[in-house]
Amino acid sequence: MSTPLSDRRASTEPPCLGLPGFVEPVSAFDWDRLPATAAAQRVCAERCPRDRFRACATAALAAGTLIGDEAPSVADGVVMAGIVCRGDTITRRRLQAVLADDVDPRVRPDRCVSCQRPMTTRRRKRPGYVVHESNGRCGACKRAEQRAGAAA
Repeated sequence: MSTPLSDRRASTEPPCLGLPGFVEPVSAFDWDRLPATAAAQRVCAERCPRDRFRACATAALAAGTLIGDEAPSVADGVVMAGIVCRGDTITRRRLQAVLADDVDPRVRPDRCVSCQRPMTTRRRKRPGYVVHESNGRCGACKRAEQRAGAAA
């Protein structure tokens, strides 16, 4: 039994295809604050499969490259991998962080990826749990990582 065309298209096409908010409109200078852009970022976070999400981040690292450029340029004026791309160094760092992390940036893990202690949120503090900071790490591990990076 064959699957309908709409089901096959849904499984092979990215969830962002044809939706508003993924491309900077010509007339909006603050498009990163528009509701459509925030919705586009949510689509990336909630509906994009992990492998496609990482492929999108990889493509965004070179999507701004023009013919004749010697070095690859980061995407500009689009939302890719859930990041508002502006073609600058900050965008490059955010995309590289998505690719460098072994943790899914869209889902907070139950345990710290460094010390393996159970984590909770700042709002719901529980005894025996550490507070989640970022990138799947607790606050103590995140600060230790920052100190080690500053010392190097």
